[in-house]
Amino acid sequence: MVEACNLVTVHRTTGVINVPRIIRIRSHSPSTETVYVRLLLGQTPKMWEEAADALAVALQAERVGVERVRPQVIALVVQRSEPFTQPIIPPDLLGDSDAVDLSRVYLGETEHGTDWVAPLLGQHWLVGGASGSGKNSVTWMALRACAPLIRDGLVRLHVVNPKGTELNALQPVSHRYAETDADIVEVIQGFWTTMQGRKKVLAEQGRRTFVMSRDTPLDVLVLDELGAVTGYGDRSLTKGAQAVLPLILSQARALGGSVVGALQEPTKDVIPQRDLFSLRVCLRTTSAGHVDMVLGEDMRRRGALADEIPNVPESAGIGFVVKQRSRTPVRVRAAYCDDSDIAELVRVAGWPVSELAATGQR
Repeated sequence: MVEACNLVTVHRTTGVINVPRIIRIRSHSPSTETVYVRLLLGQTPKMWEEAADALAVALQAERVGVERVRPQVIALVVQRSEPFTQPIIPPDLLGDSDAVDLSRVYLGETEHGTDWVAPLLGQHWLVGGASGSGKNSVTWMALRACAPLIRDGLVRLHVVNPKGTELNALQPVSHRYAETDADIVEVIQGFWTTMQGRKKVLAEQGRRTFVMSRDTPLDVLVLDELGAVTGYGDRSLTKGAQAVLPLILSQARALGGSVVGALQEPTKDVIPQRDLFSLRVCLRTTSAGHVDMVLGEDMRRRGALADEIPNVPESAGIGFVVKQRSRTPVRVRAAYCDDSDIAELVRVAGWPVSELAATGQR
């Protein structure tokens, strides 16, 4: 197999064919396994990445990803079939704020059968994917984790919802909420004003790092249809958003501000600040080029075949993230939140009527 894929070396003098050695094989499930391989002298992981399609054909697999483990050792992630055949049910909502860990927010599962978790505190998330790919599944899971914190005043939501659908359920528990162009600009600019005020508070207190409390809550800016806000919406909207969004993305993380944005079109003219998002998720796309635009250079070549995810309802929430250490794409699936899960989120996060009246929210 490796000889057919040009992954062997030939001794110049003796003509002996040297074959890479398999160190071990780990089976995660009937659909996915990891093969650890020791490279030959003169070989690089990039050679194996470029041969990934040929390896997939030779192994009769749907996909082969290449992960750099340590010098001279790589791991081949062999996906023989779809690892996610059933929707993932969200875990029960926590009722106690002290039990919530925003450094490990549960989002779903990985292809290795482990929990897919990600930090929200001090991070910005970008979720890219075509229409119907399940982008808001990631958003809902993040907000479900925040539900008791919202109720207790430790997290405040600033929601931008240009479509006016789905996320409108968050109106009763949002600190700020917008659907129209003028209101959207006001919410985004208001978020930046909040961050500027937070900067002064931290300076007055002599603190260099943000600590979440009722006096200084975590402010989460949720941007649905980010492309409409920054790229192809009304000029007054895009100009107003672009004036402050780069400042938010570059400074808010240290000030207790997190951004969760979702978009369909990840090109630079639509979202020029995409590299400022610390966590990026790529669900099903309509173009192979969109994969690298969301996840980073060469991620599709390394196995993030998001453009090959079937365009069927059963594939919603399936996509790829990148491991921070090895920079290797991992197939994941976000848990699916139905109407009852969203209603539970709003109920748990619900503010007392007196607080709603005081903030002017409806």
